[in-house]
Amino acid sequence: MSRLNKTAFAAQEGISVPILDSWIYRHSLPVIRIGRRIYIEQSDFETWLENHKKVINEKPSVKSMEIALPKQCRKSSIASKMQRIY
Repeated sequence: MSRLNKTAFAAQEGISVPILDSWIYRHSLPVIRIGRRIYIEQSDFETWLENHKKVINEKPSVKSMEIALPKQCRKSSIASKMQRIY
């Protein structure tokens, strides 16, 4: 069980401390807080990382395409062209 402070953990993972802070405060990365000191366990980080993976190159579904397009464009040729492209 590896428990590191923020600075050491950021250096080990190759990220900046402000990025780590945003993961902690905005994206609820689990930490251990003792007074003002913050420690991060490697196992907690790996679990958190697995839960926050997203596929960004996935083809959008037809329903999500319909919702994303304004109503006036849904039945136009723009919508059909976009569906062929994506």
